[in-house]
Amino acid sequence: MTSKPFGIVPAGAKQQPEPFELHIEDQKLDDLRTLLRLSPVAKETYENLQDDGSHGKFGVSRKWLVDAKKYWEIEFDWRKEESHINSFPAYTSNITDSDTGNTFKIHFTALFSTNPSAIPIAFFHGWPGSFLEFLPLLSLLREKYTPETLPYHIIVPSLPGFTLSSDPPLERDWKVADTSRIMHNLMLSLGFGSTGYLVQGGDIGSLVSRVIAATYPECRGMHLNFMYIAGIMSKSSPDDKLSAQEQKGVKRLEEFMDKGSAYARMHGTKPSTIGLVLASSPLAQLAWIGEKFLAWSDPRSTPSLNTIISDVTLYWLTGCFPTSIYTYREMKELLYVDKPIGYSYFPYELAPVPVAWAEKTGGLVWKKEHEVGGHFAALERTKELWDDVEEFVKVAWK
Repeated sequence: MTSKPFGIVPAGAKQQPEPFELHIEDQKLDDLRTLLRLSPVAKETYENLQDDGSHGKFGVSRKWLVDAKKYWEIEFDWRKEESHINSFPAYTSNITDSDTGNTFKIHFTALFSTNPSAIPIAFFHGWPGSFLEFLPLLSLLREKYTPETLPYHIIVPSLPGFTLSSDPPLERDWKVADTSRIMHNLMLSLGFGSTGYLVQGGDIGSLVSRVIAATYPECRGMHLNFMYIAGIMSKSSPDDKLSAQEQKGVKRLEEFMDKGSAYARMHGTKPSTIGLVLASSPLAQLAWIGEKFLAWSDPRSTPSLNTIISDVTLYWLTGCFPTSIYTYREMKELLYVDKPIGYSYFPYELAPVPVAWAEKTGGLVWKKEHEVGGHFAALERTKELWDDVEEFVKVAWK
């Protein structure tokens, strides 16, 4: 238990998680600053000069990286970010894998309600994100509610291999189903097996959500803001009625598959190589990850440079990049979910999936098409995403 507001773990918890606060050693921060100072930016090329702003058809621009490096070195304040992170209740739980017997230390941030009827909802991040994606949403909720009036238990885990949770094992392959099993066991450990719970996710988090919803009866439904998965395009039909925005979205999806998905092929086919490369330089990691934040978000709601650098800094300080890309070498099965599904469509999603296709993947009971927003909906359109989740819960939680 922690003394922070919203920090009282439900009485029905099967095990008590350990309160957690993040503190990075000064030496690690000094080493990061030294590495940044000594990291050269590549010379000018035809390709990296094609965009004077942030990114273009050849990727992130040299100008953006030069400016971002300067900001990271001089203006960025990790201790300020750390203080904000620690303002929320956070915990670690030792979760035993029911399949292998291995134990994983799982980090999660949470807002617990003292209302005995509170509805548990797990929010799962993706790549290249982390639990940080959902801090604006947690801020919104703690400003709106008290622990007594909050109608939900909000659980935001760090997935295995990401930032503050244990890495996947060294002796065997690790798949989305493995991560999903650990996340399900985390929710059971918090006592939500008897009440059931809901899941929400984007990117990799949507895959974890789908596996959990399709596999475990305690999960009573899922809300996604990312519906793309291998095989989804087979759900298209000439009879589908697509809005003008969805038609544009299909073109964006096709363009992403043609020109924007090379990173995923690299992650999937040569994870050792790219892991070793990007673990050797914080600036290289900023270029690789920063490009995704820029290219996958709506230009009208792109996350701030400080937000991007905070994400990359946490990746760097926890050394998690090589262990965060295991999902890409696995062709995910398109599991049908015979439970309530909610879907928020954002036009600048990297691979927007029309509602007509989404309806063929499970029991879609709620949907909304937004005019603004992209892949990082929890950061870009925090209130809109939360409003969607609340509306979905009203339909799904019976």
